[in-house]
Amino acid sequence: MLLNPPTASSLWDTWLFYEDGVHHLFYLASTRLDRPWDSIGLATSTDGVHFEDQGKIIFKADDATYLGAGHTWKAGDTYYFNFSEDRNGTLEIFFAESDDLRTWRRIPAEESISRLDPRWYAEGTEFSAQRWDNIWVIEDEEGGYFGYVTAVAQDGPIGLRGTCASVSSPDGRVFTTGAPVIESGIWGDKLEIGGVERIGDHYYMLAAQAEIPLGLRRTAHHAQAAGGMYVLRADRKEGPFVLDPRQQPLLVSAPQHYTYFSRFYPCGDEMLSCHHAITPVRDIVNVYPKPGSYLAPLKKVVAIDGILSYAWWPGNEALKGRLLPTGLEHARGRGLSTAPQLGGDTVVFDAPAGGLLEIPVGHDLDKGIVLEATLSCAAHAELAGAGVLIETGGRWSGSLALADTDGVFSIGSYNGYAFRAADSKRVAAAGEAQRWRVLVRQSLVEYYIDDAFVQAFTLPEPPTGRLLFVAESAQVSVSDLRVWEMTL
Repeated sequence: MLLNPPTASSLWDTWLFYEDGVHHLFYLASTRLDRPWDSIGLATSTDGVHFEDQGKIIFKADDATYLGAGHTWKAGDTYYFNFSEDRNGTLEIFFAESDDLRTWRRIPAEESISRLDPRWYAEGTEFSAQRWDNIWVIEDEEGGYFGYVTAVAQDGPIGLRGTCASVSSPDGRVFTTGAPVIESGIWGDKLEIGGVERIGDHYYMLAAQAEIPLGLRRTAHHAQAAGGMYVLRADRKEGPFVLDPRQQPLLVSAPQHYTYFSRFYPCGDEMLSCHHAITPVRDIVNVYPKPGSYLAPLKKVVAIDGILSYAWWPGNEALKGRLLPTGLEHARGRGLSTAPQLGGDTVVFDAPAGGLLEIPVGHDLDKGIVLEATLSCAAHAELAGAGVLIETGGRWSGSLALADTDGVFSIGSYNGYAFRAADSKRVAAAGEAQRWRVLVRQSLVEYYIDDAFVQAFTLPEPPTGRLLFVAESAQVSVSDLRVWEMTL
């Protein structure tokens, strides 16, 4: 939604480094669609919303098949980042250094390289190729550096050897491989580690399942789950990192992928997170390279009682440009008990079954909009709800997001009569006033309720430019409606 670099044919994993008021965005890229990842690019921003692409800062070596993402940190007066390279099916991790975060030098392998240790980590399994990918580096309590690496355990039950390796360094430049920080036998072989940070008294790990294998369907958030970003927690940097049963996944997709691979982003005194948004909807495991991905809006990381969630980052207010007419005074309905009732900045509509509140205003969704409204829901039936329909086909049909009285937020297709939910997530039950925030740009959408991030989504079809409000077996009021044109 924010950035699809003009110097790349494909953007994927992202991570950021903040210094002197500048957000430095690093991104894994392909410069051509006929070959895999071959470079890492850089973009910069002074507000975390509007990024200027600076081009590529490192390319894969000529004898490497592809290059993988890493992480950026500072040790002394020098900046470093790591990246993996594949040669004949073997991944090794290399390093680059910089004095200014703009110009980067590859460190020769004889000076600094990271490899797996076969005492702990496998060269491959029946379900996964060899993995030694993406060191996430934090400072340790002794003044050195500790890192976390995607790996596959040497031992453990077949199919459940996904783990996270540890590495350590006294100087932040040369790392020694250590023992795993996730016990074998819990996660699938293709687990990917997005990063670890200490927040309060705990260490939190972002761990990704691009696809959920047989044997781990208990971890799925939804029957059709394609995958998601999970949060593991530990009391020590050395682990063991485990999943709290109360912890929901942070990013989810079903039945295909529309978002993936979240990373932490320490930004001054704030802990933020970044990830990419995927368009068009597809199976990311079988499509390679992967064109059409964008940097998604940054999220604020919230930790309460050991549980992590994402929220609206106030810096994203910079997305809001010109305030647009809402057309609320011209609202009309379909499937309603009576005509919509307008009073001040509030309109009330009542539906015994499914009902729509149509506001006859179209928006330029290529440019993008931010819509905010307060929805209140008085139920007429055991299951009722309120939501927002983004029209993508004929009149009254499109992609519907619905929050219901059972506390479930669902997204799916609506044809003007029936709703087919493809994905869902637990949220606060609809009823009392909920403040919705919906970001739409082209086919990419994000939903927030009461500032809590709920879902990132990709529309399966191009939007027409119209957004409608929906009532299911309820009287719904829409108040304080505001629509801004995006500044992107």
